[in-house]
Amino acid sequence: MRIIIRNALVLLTFSLFAQLASADVSGDWTFAVSLGDAGAGNAEITMAQEAEGKMSGSYAGQLANGPIAGTYEGDNFEFAFSSDALGVDITYRGELEDDGTVKGSVIVQGNSMGTFTGKKKM
Repeated sequence: MRIIIRNALVLLTFSLFAQLASADVSGDWTFAVSLGDAGAGNAEITMAQEAEGKMSGSYAGQLANGPIAGTYEGDNFEFAFSSDALGVDITYRGELEDDGTVKGSVIVQGNSMGTFTGKKKM
């Protein structure tokens, strides 16, 4: 009986640690995007965290409308999509902040082109 209780406690502790180790950015977001001299605007993002650190979802904004694919680990995430308007792939690399917002960089062809901040829709 002690072994069963001990194993149950170990399993519970591990599952709690695993939940704390990876913050959840799944859901619908509004991102305020600034691309310096190229302008600024808002984008509607849906992110879904999947198994093994994979992420999927969608992007709707001035740069594109379509699916995203990416990864997450802990509080950090990264996703990319193709922009027909610019003819390149665009990557968003960000971090979940303590206040529940996300912040990060917009990267085009390996170069940081701007920043974003995001708020989760309620």
